[in-house]
Amino acid sequence: MTVTRTEPMLIHQAFEEQVKRSPDATALATADTKVGYAEANERANRLAHYLRGLGVGGEQRIALLLEPSADYVITVLAVLKAGGCYVPLDSGYPAARLTAILDDTRATVVITRRELLPRLAGHEIRTVLLDDEPGLFAVADDSNPDLPADPDDLAYVVHTSGSSGRPKGVMVSHRGVVRLVREPVWVRLGPDEVIPLLTSICFDVSMFEIWGALLNGGCLVVEPGATTSLRALGRVVRDHGVTTMWLTAGLFHTVVDEGVEALRGVRQLLAGGEAPSAVHVRKALTAHPGMRFINGYGPTEATIFAATHTVDSPSGTGRSVPIGTAVEGTDLRILDDRLEAVADGEPGQLFIGGAGLARGYLHRPALTAERFVPDPYGDGSGSRLYATGDLCVRRPDGAIEYLDRIDRQVKVRGFRVELGEIEATVRCHPAVRDVAVAAHGDSPETRLLVAYPVLDPAIAPAPGTALSELRSWLRDQLPGHMVPDVWRVLPRLPLTSNGKVDRKGLPAPF
Repeated sequence: MTVTRTEPMLIHQAFEEQVKRSPDATALATADTKVGYAEANERANRLAHYLRGLGVGGEQRIALLLEPSADYVITVLAVLKAGGCYVPLDSGYPAARLTAILDDTRATVVITRRELLPRLAGHEIRTVLLDDEPGLFAVADDSNPDLPADPDDLAYVVHTSGSSGRPKGVMVSHRGVVRLVREPVWVRLGPDEVIPLLTSICFDVSMFEIWGALLNGGCLVVEPGATTSLRALGRVVRDHGVTTMWLTAGLFHTVVDEGVEALRGVRQLLAGGEAPSAVHVRKALTAHPGMRFINGYGPTEATIFAATHTVDSPSGTGRSVPIGTAVEGTDLRILDDRLEAVADGEPGQLFIGGAGLARGYLHRPALTAERFVPDPYGDGSGSRLYATGDLCVRRPDGAIEYLDRIDRQVKVRGFRVELGEIEATVRCHPAVRDVAVAAHGDSPETRLLVAYPVLDPAIAPAPGTALSELRSWLRDQLPGHMVPDVWRVLPRLPLTSNGKVDRKGLPAPF
């Protein structure tokens, strides 16, 4: 059946298009159940009408305290269809974190399950229990709610860490999501794709996994625990025929080093969160000829991905993997402190503009004004740029390369040092699986660079000898002031719950 595509549209409207195209296709797959597009839509509609009866609508923020499941995805659809804005909550969060998010969002309703109610103790907020399915999903009306809506309406609010210790709520619109995942050019998405939900539902990449599948007629696999071990990951990939998946750079490195066979059958592998190692990309593509690797870059404030770079063969990588070029509907500019463009090859701060920009930070107008600035290169219609805080450079081939966080530039004995450049260089040594580099000390004159390498035991069975060789090799690659003073070998790098390197979790240098 041919469905005319109209632009722009909302997330749930794009899903409803897929329901018309392939009502009987599998939308959601778990370990023991499958839910078709039509069934998922009808269940979401019933819950949406129920929520409308509670007064939900008008971008009201509805918190979801649920485990990843088919019901979670259907509930998200229902909130959007009802005109609400969803706020994902991780049931594993500490009570203080849940309280901070609920207080920040001022959610009017929490949708949860009975066994999770104790996590809401002390909160005076209306709850809807999914356990009461006869009451929620037995609503007679299973038609698509017909509500006035705008693509710039909020779809969700996700929270990122704030330097003050107070999480920042990032307000993301329907437009930002749809522009990224609906019939994109930068990645192959369609009815043949099987994509697993591997990331935390509170991490914005989960929105790519969910909507990348469901807005293109694909199948979303929901199996909690798939990343708890390489065996579990390999089983999910094998049992469901996974074709496209996203991993944090840290987890990607671990999979390549310890169980690259878990990726067998995957046609597209996306990674991000941090800079992926070019060495690991080559290893992955060598082990699985025909697989595409996509480095996805983007802060939450720019809706998941703002730039991507595709590598199709092991020979397609150099010393590092660039973040690449802008995705559709996105502008990328590298500017200096006066918001003037820097020359190609010169480092500057990356600024992002376009349809993917978030509305701003919830209840934080001053911070929003600080990070989302008027676009001096715009057409005067109120366009904005987001200041990423990332130091980048545009290469001669037009691709943008990430260097480091601006706040990770440190002064060491009078020299300005980019820690990310040291890490990228150390990763090029064949004995190194991964590495983190940190600066210790308050004074630039006495500050030390500390390297925390993870060595490959097959290549470096004697760590002491390997470190001596590594230091000698690095002196031929970098200026002396960039060679770490202290080296501490780790079995693996500590990771945060989002799969990024936990730099606060690195041990003391001595």
